[in-house]
Amino acid sequence: MIRNHPRARLAVTAAAVAGTVALLAACSPPGAGTGSSAGRADDGGPINLTFWTNLTVSTQAGAIQQQAEQCATQQQDVSVTFEAVPFDSMYPKMVTAFKAGNGPDIMNTIEGGVAAAEAGGFIVPVDDVIDSHGKDDFIPSFLHAVGKDDQTWAVPDWALHQEVWYRKDLFQAKGIEIPKSWPELLAAAKQLDDPANGVRGFAVPMGSALVAPQTYYQFLYANGVHTFDPQTGEYALDRDPAKAIEATQFMLDLYKAASPPESRTWSWNDFRTGYAQGKLAMVLDFGAVVGLAAEQNPSMIDNMGVFPLPGPTAEIKPQGSIGGGYFFMVGKSNERREKAAKTLVECMMQPDLAAARTNTRPVFALPATNSAAESATYTGNETVRRFAPEIQTIRENILPEWYRYGMEAGLNQLAGQIEATTFVGDQLQAAAAGNITAEQAFNNINAEMKRLAKVS
Repeated sequence: MIRNHPRARLAVTAAAVAGTVALLAACSPPGAGTGSSAGRADDGGPINLTFWTNLTVSTQAGAIQQQAEQCATQQQDVSVTFEAVPFDSMYPKMVTAFKAGNGPDIMNTIEGGVAAAEAGGFIVPVDDVIDSHGKDDFIPSFLHAVGKDDQTWAVPDWALHQEVWYRKDLFQAKGIEIPKSWPELLAAAKQLDDPANGVRGFAVPMGSALVAPQTYYQFLYANGVHTFDPQTGEYALDRDPAKAIEATQFMLDLYKAASPPESRTWSWNDFRTGYAQGKLAMVLDFGAVVGLAAEQNPSMIDNMGVFPLPGPTAEIKPQGSIGGGYFFMVGKSNERREKAAKTLVECMMQPDLAAARTNTRPVFALPATNSAAESATYTGNETVRRFAPEIQTIRENILPEWYRYGMEAGLNQLAGQIEATTFVGDQLQAAAAGNITAEQAFNNINAEMKRLAKVS
C-alpha cells in the first residue's frame, strides 16, 4: 500500500524536514559527534528503555513492539516504553528529546535518521553488537552505509532496494530479452510502448520531492557516477562531467521515447498504480508494486519480474544502485543503560525475529542478514515463496552494492538535504519540458550539491 511507504510522509513535509537540517546543526552540542551529548544518570534501579520507530503502520509497529517487549523480559529489571514516531515530526522531536537528556535508548529508523543523530553526538557506536551477532552475517553494503570514522553507528535491520520491475507477459509476447545495455533498454521501451492500447514502455517519474533524485541517481550509479567516492569520501559528482551528463541525457531520452508526458511530475503512487494496473511495461521501484498489485490487480502478480538497471554497455557493470534501509541505533545515556539497549537489539536480531519484521512488508523489505533470509520464518512466507526468483536476483545483484545519494562513503547528512529539497527534481523537470539542456540541468544540480556539501 502506498500510504505505508516508509518514506511517503517525507514528501508531504519536505519544507519542514529542510528546516530541521538547520535545527540539527544549531542544536548539536559542542564537539558534536565526539560523545558530548547529554545523557541520563544511572540511579542503579530498574531500567525502562525508550524505544522509538518510524514505522507507524500498525502491522509493522505492532510486530516491533511485541518483539521489543519480548526481548526486554529476558533481562532482569528491564522494561520498554514503545512509541511510533512519524517522519514528519521525527527530526525536531529527536533533537529536542536528546538535548533534554531523554532521547530514545533505541530507535528503528532510516539511514538519514542515523546520520542526523550521529552528527548531533546523540548515539553510540554499535560495533560490539555487530561483532556479537556475527559481522559476516550482515550484507556488507548496509554496514558501509552506517559507517563513519572507522565505527558502525547502527545495526542493519532490513533492506530497501530499487530495480526495474517489468511485465513478463509483454516481454514474452514481443520476444524481448532482458536488456543488458542502455541501447537495448531504450529499444525495448520503444517496442513495448503502445499508447493506443493504454500501455507505455517505461515510466520515468520526476516528482520534485524524493521521486526525482531516486530516479536520477539510479542512472548516475549505472554509469559509475557518485556524489562522493565510496572509497575516499572525496566529492565526485563532477569528477567526470561527461559521464554524468550522459546519464542525464539517457534518462531524458527514455522519458521522451516511452514515458507518459505527465510522469514529469509523478509521485510514487502514480507510477506504482500505473504498473499494478498493467498500464506500464517497466518501472523503477523498491518492490512496493507487489503489495499494490495484490490489492488492486491480483492477476498482475504472475506477470511481474525484475532485472537490474543496466549500464551504458553490456561490458560496463553498474557501480551501485539506489537503495536504503532500516537500522537500530542506540542512544547515548550511561554504561548500564546502553548495555541493556544493546542487549535488547542483539535479541531482536535473532533470525526468526528479523524475518518476521521483514515479512510485515514482503519483497519491499528484505532481510539485512543472511541468517534471517535463510530462516524458515522468512522462506515460509507465501509472498516470499512466490517471488523467490526475483528476491534472489535482488539479493545477488542489487543489495551487494547499493548507495543512498550523498552517503556513498558512509553516514552523511547530505542525503537528508537532498530528500528534503526539490532542486534535483526542479532541474530535471525543466529539462524534460525542454526549457534547459541535460548539460544545464546537471550543472545546476552539481552547483547546488556542492553548496550543500560545502565543497569549493
